[in-house]
Amino acid sequence: MIGKTIKVLLVEDSVTVLRLQKQILSEDPLFEVIGAVANGKLAVEFVAKYKPDVISMDIQMPEMDGLEATRHIMYHNPVPIVIVSSLYDPSDILISFNILKAGALTILPKPYGFGHPQYSHSAREYRNTLKMMAGIKVSPQQKKPESSIEFLTLENKKKTVATQKLSENIGPFNIIAIGASAGGPMALQTILSAIPPKFPVPIIIVQHIDQNFAEGFCDWLNSFSTIRVNIPKDGDILLPGYAYIPPGDSHLGFHKKGIVKVTKDPPENNLRPSVSYLFNSLANAYGKHAIAVLLSGMGKDGANELKMLFDLGAITFAQNEDSSLVHGMPGEAIRLGGASLVLSPENIVNELVKIYNL
Repeated sequence: MIGKTIKVLLVEDSVTVLRLQKQILSEDPLFEVIGAVANGKLAVEFVAKYKPDVISMDIQMPEMDGLEATRHIMYHNPVPIVIVSSLYDPSDILISFNILKAGALTILPKPYGFGHPQYSHSAREYRNTLKMMAGIKVSPQQKKPESSIEFLTLENKKKTVATQKLSENIGPFNIIAIGASAGGPMALQTILSAIPPKFPVPIIIVQHIDQNFAEGFCDWLNSFSTIRVNIPKDGDILLPGYAYIPPGDSHLGFHKKGIVKVTKDPPENNLRPSVSYLFNSLANAYGKHAIAVLLSGMGKDGANELKMLFDLGAITFAQNEDSSLVHGMPGEAIRLGGASLVLSPENIVNELVKIYNL
């Protein structure tokens, strides 16, 4: 972990919710609440002086809301931020995804109060999420000069030229599958807002997100995407020029080429939806006639499977470290030698445009 205790900053303007969060964290001696502030402005000032290990951040607050506070913190003094939002206020959903784009790692519902039958479960989820996020290395959210295209893998932590060049891949490439976790929303916004309209193949997306936010996530993607984003039903026919994300708490894959599979099969890597599930299904249905993209995210979900797709002859992209909020998933795929190209989201779009001659 990160030491004997996890230093937490609570950012919450409701006295009742703040009292509840403090009580929940006091039930585990690993946590030390080093600060509690009622708005984003105070949170920015606090982080500049006392860097916590993790921040529990409300969204709607006076003076400075959670969105602006997250932007400031992730630009100047990056710290893992967990958004804690009410699931029952629809107006929060789009704000929540804008905050993920600003650099927060994940969104949680506000824990249930004492005496509620779901109190113990929600309290445990709150503590476990803060524990997990406190150990994540986050990068500053600011634009850096774009490096030249990297054709590379990592071997023994040293960069070497990749053995596979895109010119060696034999098309056609009938589908694009994208996997993402923490930091993924901002990368997805970059890609989907720049993809040419009437794109010639379907795009399948698995983003780790709370199951209750699937519909809101779809709405948020559609607010900027140049192509329509849908939540499919099992057995739907995939159409070119559309993007698809799974319903909440469901895997997304393929029954066969062109036919989507939506399933409650067991979690993979303790995740549902799982990028590993998507990429395995992609390999079975499309093999070398696929393009797979692994974006910013913690852990290793999808990394081994990206390498498998690379070995099959598919084109594989991994997001580069400079542009990733968390370089866990793409970094592991690069280490395994599973990336044809290592690029920023902007340059991933550029390469897709070239591949499809758009």
